[in-house]
Amino acid sequence: MRQFVGVMSVVLCAAGFATAEEPKAKAFDVEKLVGEWKYVSGVKNGEEVPKDHLMGVVTFTKDKITVPAGPDSNFLMAFQIDGKTTPAKIDMEIKDGPVKEGKAIGLVAIDGDKLRIIYAVAEDEKTKRPADFKSTKDNGAFFFELTRVKK
Repeated sequence: MRQFVGVMSVVLCAAGFATAEEPKAKAFDVEKLVGEWKYVSGVKNGEEVPKDHLMGVVTFTKDKITVPAGPDSNFLMAFQIDGKTTPAKIDMEIKDGPVKEGKAIGLVAIDGDKLRIIYAVAEDEKTKRPADFKSTKDNGAFFFELTRVKK
């Protein structure tokens, strides 16, 4: 009988380890996006964006993005984050600017003061969200790396 109880203890203990949940990745913290960011680099359709096109400051609030669109204009976009995935998914919609409508779907990640964002213009429901942080001619994605503006 003692052997049976001892064996059952080992089995139950092993079963406890087998069913223990794997540590979950932390959910994306939208608050870490809030602030001003400057461009480091950009790639569009697999080709590097010229540095002189990467000017101005991108500003994130908890639910809006302001992106420079030229010397005297900006895009204002609403965004939503699905932070349950790694990297987090981001959906954006133009609310105002030189173009008054448009949507994009993508990915976003923050590592300290570095921000990576990639997106595809959502022309219809068949548009695919980029699978990783690589812009190619095939996926037609826009990829930007930014760094937090220090004050």
